[in-house]
Amino acid sequence: MSHHLNRLVLSAAVCLFFSAGSLADAKTIAPSFLKQLAESHEWLSLIHYQHKALSGQWQSYVDDTKFFLAPDGQQNPLAELRATLSALTDPALQGDQHASCRFPARLQWLSKVLPQDAQEFVRPACPTYEKWRKEMNTESISLIFASAYLNSPSSMFGHTLMRLDPPKDENDTDWLAYALNFGAIVDENDNSLFYAFKGLAGGYTGLFQLMPFYQKIKEYSFMENRDLWEYHLNLTPDETHRLLNHLWELQDIEFDYFYISENCSFRLLELLEVARPGSQLTESFSLTAIPSEIVQAIHDQGFIQSVHYRPSQTGKLKSLLASIPQHYQPLVEQLSHDMTVADTVTFKQAPISLQKQMVSAAYQLMSQRAIGKERTPESAKRRYRMLNLLNRYPQEIQTEPEIATPSAPQTGHNSQRLTLGGGFDDGKGYAELGYRLNYHDLLDNPDGYFKGAAINFFDLTARAYEDNRYRLQKLELLNITSLSPRDLFFQPISWRLATGLAYQNYGEDKLSGYLNGGAGLSYAWIDNNLSYSFINAHLEHNEHFDHPLQPGTGISLGHLYYSKWGTSQVEIDSKIFIDGSYLYHAGFEHNFVLSQNQALRFSVKHFWNNHDDFNQAEFSYRLYF
Repeated sequence: MSHHLNRLVLSAAVCLFFSAGSLADAKTIAPSFLKQLAESHEWLSLIHYQHKALSGQWQSYVDDTKFFLAPDGQQNPLAELRATLSALTDPALQGDQHASCRFPARLQWLSKVLPQDAQEFVRPACPTYEKWRKEMNTESISLIFASAYLNSPSSMFGHTLMRLDPPKDENDTDWLAYALNFGAIVDENDNSLFYAFKGLAGGYTGLFQLMPFYQKIKEYSFMENRDLWEYHLNLTPDETHRLLNHLWELQDIEFDYFYISENCSFRLLELLEVARPGSQLTESFSLTAIPSEIVQAIHDQGFIQSVHYRPSQTGKLKSLLASIPQHYQPLVEQLSHDMTVADTVTFKQAPISLQKQMVSAAYQLMSQRAIGKERTPESAKRRYRMLNLLNRYPQEIQTEPEIATPSAPQTGHNSQRLTLGGGFDDGKGYAELGYRLNYHDLLDNPDGYFKGAAINFFDLTARAYEDNRYRLQKLELLNITSLSPRDLFFQPISWRLATGLAYQNYGEDKLSGYLNGGAGLSYAWIDNNLSYSFINAHLEHNEHFDHPLQPGTGISLGHLYYSKWGTSQVEIDSKIFIDGSYLYHAGFEHNFVLSQNQALRFSVKHFWNNHDDFNQAEFSYRLYF
């Protein structure tokens, strides 16, 4: 309400002020009114200002002097407004270099709030800008969410971009639209681990980039096997025009890039704030900006007009394979390697429609397995022959099955988590308080997330024992698990990685620093069930060990079951170190889902070490926010 009142006061001030007569430039505008304009939400959004809580000063997220007209414009909204008004009325520059051509969004807003003064603005021809707007040919905007891709650090949480949609009656396809992406400018020599740490520290520069949308479809859907969710936004023509004008202002403008905060999602929210003044989308994302939560934010604030799900090529292929009777599936695998299988009696005895399904699946398998590999004359010839075989079947026979739409990203829980619980550890009672910065573990509500995928950043737990002992129980900096089910056609490797501090009992309950990793296999033989096994490697520091750093190994066996009551996990784990120390445990854990952002969790575990065995039991309430 206060926001609408401020806008009303601003409008009234404009009317009263202009009743006194026309203005010539910023110097003749009443200082109090100019200050009010400089502190308005619209101006602060246009220059990407943030208010620094500690210093009480303004600071623009933009880290590029080309974007500012005042020498201190990066920290001074009023100075930048004065410089902009002066530049808009300056007749010395003409053409593309004039402020009216360089900053059309500023011109658009100032013309609206200063209608009489706008008569003094110089409006030269802007050929480069006009050419760009014509090339963009944009009538509406869509937000695109690409699902998580755990094998790439830059996409572990998913990714968001925008699509600039042309008028529907022109191309009748979104493949020819432009995609708008904000991303880090990464050195091609940076490996994945270096990228992750440098990205967390803000070591990269970020830029907005435009490219044909079909390139992103090829990258995400075909090469990385990621589903796409397309959210058509209900922006008005004026809001769309304002967003495009501001996008023009941001071309080749540099920002700092932070992996989990000032990232692709945060920058797109800033664009939407410019398009729809007063939306204040970024206020809830001061610590992190997770792509799925961005989708939730625009959903909650009423930006979404319609939703379209675009499954990945692998998703389509898996649905096709699942529609083929199980006893025919080995024929598909054989056919993808040897076309003479199509001449066998077993194959020919199948109904014509099933034959076409098997040939289509075999062709898609060949194409899928060729991604990332060198194209050879032999492989090209085999795929061409398979395509010819597929084309011999009647066109009216449909081979693509209907694909079930999974739960949408906006239905998922929020990524930050607060935990309040208690339990018993080796007979000693305790109360526990925990906080996780983000994002999702194996037992959290899977709606809106991938089953079997877990990423946790900064998971902190503190305990108070009944004997008045208080301690930091765990500080896990990073924990990633990727359970990728294997079957007859796909044989991915599952993996895990974790590092941090936690109390471990190898005979004495001591704080350990650890780095653990593992590789293994996962299988989903039955719906809503996922079994896994890992061979793990460990490197730990614990005062109980003979040496400061102790390497070790071990295995993990586990099973996940998903039901309407939540997610259950049974796991057996072992760690054996070179000095002979070991720690085994077997346990059961269940997460009861109460609502989208609330859950109860219960666990019981039994531990063995060199000297003793003991039990743990815990019950906790979890709030996601």
